[in-house]
Amino acid sequence: MLGLGCAANPWGIMIAILLLDAKRGHGIVWSYVLAWVGAISVVLALILAGLGAVLESGSSGATTTGSIIQLVLGILLLGFACKRMLGDRRASARAGGSTGPPPTPGWLRAIENISYAAAFLLGIYSATWPFVIAAGGEIVRVDITVGETIALGALFVVLGSSSVVGVAAFGTFAPGRSGPFLDRMRAWLTVHNRGVINAILVVFGVLLAARGLTGLL
Repeated sequence: MLGLGCAANPWGIMIAILLLDAKRGHGIVWSYVLAWVGAISVVLALILAGLGAVLESGSSGATTTGSIIQLVLGILLLGFACKRMLGDRRASARAGGSTGPPPTPGWLRAIENISYAAAFLLGIYSATWPFVIAAGGEIVRVDITVGETIALGALFVVLGSSSVVGVAAFGTFAPGRSGPFLDRMRAWLTVHNRGVINAILVVFGVLLAARGLTGLL
């Protein structure tokens, strides 16, 4: 579930789509994907190693720590969602209730000229970090072996990267077939990305907060 939440990042997907049209070629989007996959792999490994060095997997201390992490993240996600939705309502009121598509941010319009280094840094920045942290807390909570911990971590990375890898692969290896579909996806995400992000924040915020609270009771 957390891996799918990590993958369902509208901005991450839209950036991958836009990078397919970068002037320097498809290597740009793969630089972005490499950074995304590598960043969440390294950070998740550090979280698991750090918590594992202090807490025994599946122990009461690990369960409590994991529950606290999830509860705090859930509350933060819900708070961020409320802030975004209030901001959207105020922006809509100032615009007189206009329902037209929002203007494309300047940095998205300029992305076709991006360098490999900038694309790599963008991949690190765009990764869905709250879900990576929550996954680390969830894995530490359960009583499993080192091998099973590695397997769960790898599964999270695969699921969490599936969207950007899929977009990059589809656009690179099937450009003719992917063009119209990715254009429609980009147009839809440009209009609806804020609503999708808000929904993801609320759903996973509630789930994480509830699971963390349940683990503490």
